[in-house]
Amino acid sequence: MLALALPLLLGATGLLACSSCPPAWVEHLPQDPGWIYGAGTCGRVFVDVDATALALSRAARGIADALGLDVERRLSVRRLDGRLFVEAVGPQGPLADLDALQLVELVQCDETVHALLRLPRPVPPR
Repeated sequence: MLALALPLLLGATGLLACSSCPPAWVEHLPQDPGWIYGAGTCGRVFVDVDATALALSRAARGIADALGLDVERRLSVRRLDGRLFVEAVGPQGPLADLDALQLVELVQCDETVHALLRLPRPVPPR
């Protein structure tokens, strides 16, 4: 797993209150030629699972899909002590393609967590 530093956007609880619910980027991802964005959402859960981790993992899956990565074996993003931990496994084993994931925004609207992640766009081979 690779640990990544989180931006200082997050409050003491780790989640910002949402001023407009849901955030506009849930439906319309930011467009930037240097980045690939992914958004993930998780509502209230009734099992022993972390809604924030699910939202982060769903956002990462959107980025993996945009890159054409097969992460069906395992894709998990967790937040611990202000850092992201990414585990991505494809058919051939662990993948490093998502190691540079960055948290852009993490907000909570009522009981729904929304996560926006980004990854530097890979330079196409020449």
